Amino acid sequence: MPELRAMIRTAVRAHRVRRPSPLPLSEAELSTVRTPLYLVLGKRSLLLHPQRQVERVPRLIPGARAEIVSRTGHGPQIDHAQETNRRMLEFMATVDAATRHDSSHG
Repeated sequence: MPELRAMIRTAVRAHRVRRPSPLPLSEAELSTVRTPLYLVLGKRSLLLHPQRQVERVPRLIPGARAEIVSRTGHGPQIDHAQETNRRMLEFMATVDAATRHDSSHG
């Protein structure tokens, strides 16, 4: 939506950080995550190094999935909302199916 994009651009330009940004999580910290995690990244993101995270996150967090949307920067959930929603729903369905399978064999 053009209106949403304009609002976000204005907010980003006007925002002033008054404290240090949080540091990225270390590999040791990431490896403690046990919640199902789906990470969607924009290929042209200047903040997260998408290709590095696609390799790193699933390696460190059991069952995590990380994917790249090619036609966007840091906001794939805004630029490609339907595609991002579809991917998230597929991931959640996979997690739900695995949870049901695990509980029926426990």
